[in-house]
Amino acid sequence: MLRENLSTKIKTLSHLRRAAILALAAVSVLLTSCAGGPANQSWAGLAVKDDLIYLAHNSFLSAVHLDTGQKAWQYPEEADVKTLFYSDPLIDSKGDLVAGAFNGSVVKLDSTTGALKWKMEGDGKKIIAPIAEGPDGAYYASSESGDLLVIDAAAGSVKNRIALGKESSWGPMAVNGDRIYIATIEHRVLAVNFKSGKIDWSVDVGAAVAGGVNLVDGKLVVGTFADKVIALDPRTGSTLWEAPTDGWVWQAPVISTETLFATDLGGMLRALALADGTPLWSVKLDMAVQAGPAVSGETVFAGASKGTMRAYSAAEGTQVWEQKLDGGIFGTLRVSGGKLLVVVSGSKYQLAALDPETGSITWTFAEPT
Repeated sequence: MLRENLSTKIKTLSHLRRAAILALAAVSVLLTSCAGGPANQSWAGLAVKDDLIYLAHNSFLSAVHLDTGQKAWQYPEEADVKTLFYSDPLIDSKGDLVAGAFNGSVVKLDSTTGALKWKMEGDGKKIIAPIAEGPDGAYYASSESGDLLVIDAAAGSVKNRIALGKESSWGPMAVNGDRIYIATIEHRVLAVNFKSGKIDWSVDVGAAVAGGVNLVDGKLVVGTFADKVIALDPRTGSTLWEAPTDGWVWQAPVISTETLFATDLGGMLRALALADGTPLWSVKLDMAVQAGPAVSGETVFAGASKGTMRAYSAAEGTQVWEQKLDGGIFGTLRVSGGKLLVVVSGSKYQLAALDPETGSITWTFAEPT
């Protein structure tokens, strides 16, 4: 009932919906702070390139060696409380690291050394969704101002603003050769044409989308706060299929070959057929799951808000292993270089690397305090 009432407010009262969702997010972080770790002012993001992991969290961008968990570099040297990072940083086509911040600023770093290439000062309008790179080489940032910012990659300046209306995005955008696709808290999924700079189509999916979009095999997939996973036609925005979940879907589902995997606040991990949304299997983790899953080979991984990590057979949903981490798990997981990477909130460490085969902890990383 509470979730239904809140969902109604999100749909009808624009000044309350952001506050409501932010309050829920704050509660999520507060629940994990009982672990006694450092305060978490922002959600954490991850990116991986070669043998380095990039952790965006609070005021820092940290580069961590994949093999050892040791810090390679951090930016800035000292915390700037006005600059908080909330999402996955971008590794662009030239290998540089680009990240947007809660105050609207954007930084571009040398991903190997951490040297600052430029910083675009913020206008106070939040950038929460990860920045995307377009086919023109420009960066695209969804601002809380309601604009899609087109940023010159060389100069670090805004060269265009594409008006989206009162739309704000929290999750990753998807890019193909013609369009960039954006899912919003205001219940909409939009397709913006790169050439014209205009919206080709916009559809109301009935509830907030916090986790962004995933584009694969001719389908645009989102998870919503209406307890649904929805697949759209990227050409027209028409609904291809819908599948019910047991709660809000916070992160975009992930896809492996012909199977889609989704988690929800009802504590479920489910596998659906990508073609038509047919349920294949589901398992209950006995606790809320806000983090998105990860899949590697024949195994799918899910992490719960209270810190329990589990691995399941991707084909059948049978449990392979379980590991308890010291904190809560809220972000999308990553598998790279033979390691399962997990961002942890409310703990003495912020990043853990697990063995995907056994679940054993290989190393942990604690960011600067």
